[in-house]
Amino acid sequence: MNKEFKMVFVLTLVIVIAGGILAYTYVATQRDIEKNLENAKKKALLAVVNGTSDYQEVKINDHASIFAAKDAQGNVIGYGVMIEGAGFQGPIKVMVGFNNDGSEVLGIEILENVETPGLGNRIVEDWFKKQFAGKTPPIEVLKGKTPETKSQIQAITGATISSRSVANIVNAAAQALRNYLSGAGGASTEKDLQTSFANCFPNAKLEKAGNYYLIKGKENTLIGYGVISKALGYSDTISILLAMDKDLKKILGIIPLAGEVMSERTKFDGFLKSLINKAVPLKLSDLDVASGATVTQDAIVSAINNGYENLKKEIK
Repeated sequence: MNKEFKMVFVLTLVIVIAGGILAYTYVATQRDIEKNLENAKKKALLAVVNGTSDYQEVKINDHASIFAAKDAQGNVIGYGVMIEGAGFQGPIKVMVGFNNDGSEVLGIEILENVETPGLGNRIVEDWFKKQFAGKTPPIEVLKGKTPETKSQIQAITGATISSRSVANIVNAAAQALRNYLSGAGGASTEKDLQTSFANCFPNAKLEKAGNYYLIKGKENTLIGYGVISKALGYSDTISILLAMDKDLKKILGIIPLAGEVMSERTKFDGFLKSLINKAVPLKLSDLDVASGATVTQDAIVSAINNGYENLKKEIK
């Protein structure tokens, strides 16, 4: 009995020690693993959206995330879509860069693949990846033919399936981005927008002037300008109507149109009202931010600053 007890004790001790070592190794390396993954995402985004200084990431599902790429001034200059799809041998993960409206591919980076060495894994070669730059989805893969349109690329010889897999993943990325952007398009109709504006500004009217709006008061006098602007929030893209004075110095008001800023409007009403008469551009660090909703409030500030920059470009 004593011998059996010793054997059980020794085995238990070995298991506990081994388990402790494994647990320590996991905890010790987890931070480094997460840091390496974050660096890989950032490196890929920089490669496909030139000029990226910062970004906001929103996870769409287990296989896709959207990144709003920003320049040093905080303006959105394009989008990256990190997405995974099926290849010939297994999953392929790709970072796809798009212009601001998602209509054109800026470039692609292959993050992960297990395609056949010397054949399918040639999808990582620069000549193949460069074919996607400037293309308009949906992209078609040609076998043994020279591309003739902005929606065609040439397949890798002997690896047509892998080539088509990458094209299909890029097309899926384009569709995911279109769905995402169209879901944040602001008020459902111009009539809805006008109604929302009238509720906030009962003594003024809103007149469309191309990509922005004129805000007029009594006797048709110009009192300011309005513009619809968007930014990535916590769980969705938010959309607002930014109303500014005619000198583009102060905020007259902010009307929520879509995203969590609209669906949870009562939660953000106080913050939005606190921004009236504030000078732009804004800095979140200078504002009285409510706890528990920092990401959305940061998105509101980004949307305001983006709208302000757009108005400056439009009104010369």
